[in-house]
Amino acid sequence: MEYGWRFGQSYGGGHLAGQLVMHTLANRVRLGWGPWLRILDTIPQYMAENELPPLVHPPVWEPTFVKLLSVVDGIYDGSIGDMTRGSEFPAAHRGETGALYFCALNKIERPWFRDNILNAVNPITGLRLHKKVADMNTFAAFD
Repeated sequence: MEYGWRFGQSYGGGHLAGQLVMHTLANRVRLGWGPWLRILDTIPQYMAENELPPLVHPPVWEPTFVKLLSVVDGIYDGSIGDMTRGSEFPAAHRGETGALYFCALNKIERPWFRDNILNAVNPITGLRLHKKVADMNTFAAFD
């Protein structure tokens, strides 16, 4: 929840951007990158930014915060549909796990992210290795 709130506020997408971030982190767990606490501890390794956005707690009844809070359990247990699966694409093109990476396209600070996520291309097919599966304003999520 903390990271969903933190990144959602930083990216300007409110509760929806936060929800996309939380789905992305849940996808990492479901794909076997590690247990939840390891996924949270390793967020900086897979970020586009050099530093985590600041955590500023809102008033407890802030509507955006309440909306984000209402989806936490569903994302954790998988009972809420993953918005990063890109429902506008056929199942064969969107993958089964949804997004694994996210960023603000106007804040790509780490060469690792640019080279390995944004610009990574399969040398045989020439296709991008990580397709954009969700976007909102400058926020983007990649598989």
